[in-house]
Parts: sequence; structure tokens; C-alpha cells
Amino acid sequence: MHVTNDFWMRERECERIFAAGGPYFLITTEHLNWLLYKRKEEFIVGSNLVAISAAETGFVVLDDSVMNNHHHVLGRGRRSNAEMFTDHLREKMRRYQLSLGNPSLKELRIQIDEVLDIKQFRNYVGYIDRNAYVARLDSTPTGYPWGSGNLFFNGNLWMMTDGVSWNSLSIEKRRKICRSHDVTLPSSYKVRDGMILRSSFVDYKHTESLFNSANQYFSMLTRRGEADVEIARLKGEGIQLPNEEVFQIVGSWCPESGIRGLAASERLEMARSMKKRLNSSNKQIAQVLRLSLVEVERMFPRPV
Repeated sequence: MHVTNDFWMRERECERIFAAGGPYFLITTEHLNWLLYKRKEEFIVGSNLVAISAAETGFVVLDDSVMNNHHHVLGRGRRSNAEMFTDHLREKMRRYQLSLGNPSLKELRIQIDEVLDIKQFRNYVGYIDRNAYVARLDSTPTGYPWGSGNLFFNGNLWMMTDGVSWNSLSIEKRRKICRSHDVTLPSSYKVRDGMILRSSFVDYKHTESLFNSANQYFSMLTRRGEADVEIARLKGEGIQLPNEEVFQIVGSWCPESGIRGLAASERLEMARSMKKRLNSSNKQIAQVLRLSLVEVERMFPRPV
């Protein structure tokens, strides 16, 4: 944790840590058109697969999010570690999904991108931790249970680390969690209700050290908008920002008149901007700009 109040001194220290701690990689599994995880028990398994794959390959997880049809994992290690991690994760996901009667993931594509600078690292953290928030109405960026977002700069974290140690579990329980006879995992891993706690396998302190302050991290969660849409395009994902956030962004595009003060022609031009810059759906455009859905559908016909 940084102790100095000088912004630029803290920033130089963040850059020094980034340069010394890498290389860093963002790993994203293919965005599927069917659900990998539907119930709590399945999300727990998905989270455990990340923890187990990290332990087996030496890839250090710095942030992650298990979504219902894909994974995001940000970590550090040699590229060979990142590649081994993806191979292990793919195979474990494949076997688990077959056990559920789902399609084979043998050909699942997993993208590995090296993180080139600290700005990109911070953008990826913001994107990962907001991923569930922009996709669901029942979660905040730090309240999603299947990601690392609740670890960072959390003064109450000690209240969520009371799991039992891995070595204290019976062989049967370890085998159930690993879904394998091989149950060798780090003694530092802690488990609660069948899930390996992220606080015991995510190096969240290192992630914190690459932010200038808790305030900077929080800003990454709340002031992103178009940046998230751009990253999603690069990753082949079709995220849509919440209406409340889009309303604020569009309002900032017309600070003098506000959305209600826009003329009819201006609303149509704003609709084009929302489609291009925010990936807004026709329904969202109609709701935010108070246009008829028929009119918006005419502008942006749905593919047949």
C-alpha cells in the first residue's frame, strides 16, 4: 500500500512495480452462445477451475471474473505459464461441461494478450471488474461473487477470509472440489462452502500496487463507458452498458440542451452515435432518447 501523498511519486512507483513484475497477460475464453454456468454450484466449480489451473501452472492470477458463458483472467508469469494455464483451464472446462451434458469445448478458443503498459493493465482491471455489473441488474462492480473485484482496497476483507485450509479437508472433499484424484494444491488455499476463496489464490496486493490510490481504482469502475465498449469489441464481446450509465454519457454529449432539449433531427443523429460508440440496442436507444421503437428499428433494421 502506498504511503506518500505525492501523486507523481506514487505514479512512478506504480510504473516501477509494473516493469519489474511482468510480463502480464489477459486471458479471455471464447464468448459462447450457450451457458457454461447456470447455478451457484456451477459458478463455484468455474471459480475453482481457475484456482486449480493457476496452482498447476505457476501463472499468478491478479484479477478474474467467471461469467455465465466466458472467463476473464488477468495474471503474470512467463508466456509459457500463460499458455499452460489456458491449456489446463480449457481441458478442465471441457471435462466439466461434458459431465453436465453440454457441448464439447475441445476446440474452445482462448485469447492471450500481453499487457503492454500500466495504463492498459488498469483498463483491463476496470473492464474485468465491471463485466458482471454491465451485464446484470443484481450486482455492483465489487459485489459480484464470482470475480476478484471485492478483493481490491477492501478494508473489510478480513471478514471474508474465514475459510478452512486446504490441507485440513478430507481426501473426499478435496477430490470433489478438484473433480480429480490429484488433490495437491498449495497449503495457503482456503475453502468455504466448496469454493476456493479468491483471497487465497489471487495476488490482489500486487494488483493494488499498480494503482495510484483506491480512488483511482474506484474511478476505473465508475467512469469508463466507451472504454469498456471498445475493449469488448477487441475481445469479440457484445456488452451493453446499463441504461442509467448510457443516459449520463449521452447527457454529457449535449450539456447545453440536455437530452430533452434535443430537436428531432438531433435525436436521430444521437441515435447513430449511441449505436456506433456505445453498442446500444434499438430498445435502449428508444428508451434513452424517447423515440418510438418503430422509428429506431427503421434506422437500424435487425438482421434476418
